[in-house]
Amino acid sequence: MKVVKNLVAAFSMKAEFASRRNKLYRIAYSWSHDPVLADDLVQETIYKALKNASRLRDVKTIDSWLYRILYNCWQDYLRVKGRNVEFVESYDDESADQTDNYQQAQIVKRVRASVEQLPLPLREVVTLADFAGFSYEQIAEITDIPIGTVMSRLFRARKNLKQQLLEFGSDELTVSKLRRVK
Repeated sequence: MKVVKNLVAAFSMKAEFASRRNKLYRIAYSWSHDPVLADDLVQETIYKALKNASRLRDVKTIDSWLYRILYNCWQDYLRVKGRNVEFVESYDDESADQTDNYQQAQIVKRVRASVEQLPLPLREVVTLADFAGFSYEQIAEITDIPIGTVMSRLFRARKNLKQQLLEFGSDELTVSKLRRVK
């Protein structure tokens, strides 16, 4: 009977991890800017989570536990490849043609480009806070840095993003004004 119970628990955990795969992928992609690498990081995360599922003490903390594993996989990758790896983003032309709202697509593109320009420590914190929705405490736990450092990095990242996006908006306004004069 215990074997059946463990088997049911294993399938349940697998389903829990699978339901969080898309969110993990988005965070991994925002860090790496490489769809293949992001997928590899997520697969490695889920593999390690399944392997170490018995170490999860409280199911309520499954999100921060999974993101901690993802963060560790990312750090392992950086350690192996070196911190000076340049990431090049490739775009799928077909998916760009399918976008219904051009203006929204441009905003999303500009926000992604702005996030990509952030230094890696700032990018990691802002993606965990604003994309994944983690609290300061959870981010501190995931990245293994003090909560004050999380707060200062998040402040600097948001300030930098705001400045970049405001510059983008003023550039568009200038172009629009020039077109109206002609």
